[in-house]
Amino acid sequence: MNITLKTEYALRALQEIVNSGKGKPISRRIIADRQKISEHFLEKICLDLKKNNIVKSVMGPGGGFIVSKKLKDISLWDVYTSVESNDNWLSNCYPGNKNDCDISEKCRVKDIWFVFNDKVRHIMKSLTLQDIQIDE
Repeated sequence: MNITLKTEYALRALQEIVNSGKGKPISRRIIADRQKISEHFLEKICLDLKKNNIVKSVMGPGGGFIVSKKLKDISLWDVYTSVESNDNWLSNCYPGNKNDCDISEKCRVKDIWFVFNDKVRHIMKSLTLQDIQIDE
């Protein structure tokens, strides 16, 4: 499992949306300025979050982004899988992956990573934005 800046930025953007918006839309430009995130990169993140029903956009003057669910209904796993590709959470050592490994048939290390990834996934599914006190 590989947690990249994309996930970190998604969480920071969500924190800004929740804390600064207070139920009102907040623009991508304001989020980018306050969180020191490239607006272009943030646009991709917001589109992924929108596509996965974590945020919704409000058009027009005063528009921007708001969360589309209650914080207790958005898990860290939801955020992570919204912005990361499957390649980032399935490592080369994932059981069943025989690519790029000459000893995969007899290697037991991949089983350790499977257990590790499974535990992390379970924790991320159990923690919500409310649990990590993303709102102040």
